[in-house]
Amino acid sequence: MRKKTWTWALVCGALALSALATTGCDDKEKAQATAEAQKKEADDKAAATKKEADDKAAAAKKEVDDKAQKAAMDAKVALKKDSDAADRKITYLKEKASKLTGAAKKNADAAVGEVDKRRDALRGDTTKLETAAGAEWDTAKASATADLDQLTKAIDSLESTITKK
Repeated sequence: MRKKTWTWALVCGALALSALATTGCDDKEKAQATAEAQKKEADDKAAATKKEADDKAAAAKKEVDDKAQKAAMDAKVALKKDSDAADRKITYLKEKASKLTGAAKKNADAAVGEVDKRRDALRGDTTKLETAAGAEWDTAKASATADLDQLTKAIDSLESTITKK
């Protein structure tokens, strides 16, 4: 009878170990599955946060670019308006200068030459504004503004030369 008890104890012990081993494997698998699920959730949250940050950065960049583009367009329009007004005045003054004679004509022709030179410089800088960007655009705008100021002075000089006769 002892042999049967001993055999029975061995069988029961083997079953118990088998149950523990299976339970241990199930716990490991559950723990691994839980860890993988948590990692996936953390990765998803990180990706969502990164996407949100990227979207905000893109929106901010677009807003800055739009403002810069609007400012550039406003500057071009203002420069074009002033340039067109200067061209109209130049045309008027050249007509008056063509009617002069003698020394007055000679002085007016020199003043017209200076006006034409300044207008050509302004046109070159306004052409640069069409293709320039960033710091290059700022430089071209400053140069065009300076050329417009010089053209205005040259026009004023031409006008005073013509009115002196």
